[in-house]
Amino acid sequence: MSELKDDLADPAAPAPKAAALVAAHIRKQIVMGELAEGDLLPPEAEMLEQLSVSRPTLRQAFRVLEAEHLITVQRGSRGGTTVHRPSAQLASRYLGDLLRFRGVTLGDVHAAKLMIEPAAVAELARNHDDATVASLRELLEAQRTASTETEMRRAADSFHVRVVELAGNATLSEYAKLVHYLIRGHVRRYESMRRQDEPPLGHGESGAHERLIELIEAGASHAASLHWRQHLETVRDQLARVCPLDSALDQQD
Repeated sequence: MSELKDDLADPAAPAPKAAALVAAHIRKQIVMGELAEGDLLPPEAEMLEQLSVSRPTLRQAFRVLEAEHLITVQRGSRGGTTVHRPSAQLASRYLGDLLRFRGVTLGDVHAAKLMIEPAAVAELARNHDDATVASLRELLEAQRTASTETEMRRAADSFHVRVVELAGNATLSEYAKLVHYLIRGHVRRYESMRRQDEPPLGHGESGAHERLIELIEAGASHAASLHWRQHLETVRDQLARVCPLDSALDQQD
């Protein structure tokens, strides 16, 4: 807080810079976990006194943080400012817009998937434990007992994301979630366009997933990685029959 006040005390600092400094200070508190999801920021009058800034500066900082979806400002007599934690889905939307702007294709995103997941699988096979295997078997069982295609697809997707999470690298895990998010719209298009006599995307995936668990449990890192790459290529080719790999990324909801 003292560093923020020192920066704000600079008489040469224009109002936009002051608002950016206040926004950066609150953003840091959220990112570092000092402010949790659902927390309420102090009342405006209290924050004005704490930060020694003008009301327009504080409100401009709030507008910045609202645009970043890190806070929600509820105005009125019962209003307040609620904190939101950074969202992987929201980050995916921003990056997805950038990739669409740059003309990135479905094939390019699938290529990223082929770089990420087999590498994670190999690491998982080298460093697995009983809890890892049990977690994957639980997701496999959810696929097999799903009562609808939607539930089956959701369980299969969760298996792919969980494989990367269990490899233990948080950065890689977030990238895997991003890739899954970017492909999701194309999967929906496939499901809406496929013929009745065609199986849903990923039909029969449980067999490939079961084989992967066996290879991970055996510690066969190379075989597990190769098996998973072949499985991903099969699913990609199935999707490509309706959504060509050179097609632009779908806009997400």
